[in-house]
Amino acid sequence: MSRAEETAVGAAPNVDLRGPTDPTPFDRDTDARRIIDCECLTCDAAETIYAEAGRTRRWEHDIGNPSHVVEYRRETDATATQEG
Repeated sequence: MSRAEETAVGAAPNVDLRGPTDPTPFDRDTDARRIIDCECLTCDAAETIYAEAGRTRRWEHDIGNPSHVVEYRRETDATATQEG
C-alpha cells in the first residue's frame, strides 16, 4: 500500500498524514546565538530576530496570527559576519 493510500482509522479523508513539519530555526541549535529572518507570506510583514542562546519562542507575528504562513530563514555565520 502506498503512502497516498494509507488512512488512519477514524480519520477524515482530508487528514494530512505527512507527519510533523521541520523544526524552525528557533528549535535548532538552541545553545547558540542565531540571526533569523522571518517573513510572513500572507501579509508581507518581515523582521530580523537576533535570538540569544536558549531562545525558542517564535516570532510574535506568527504567534498572534496562526492562520498566516510564515517562513523562517537562519543566517549562516559567514553571511551574518560579512561587512560592506
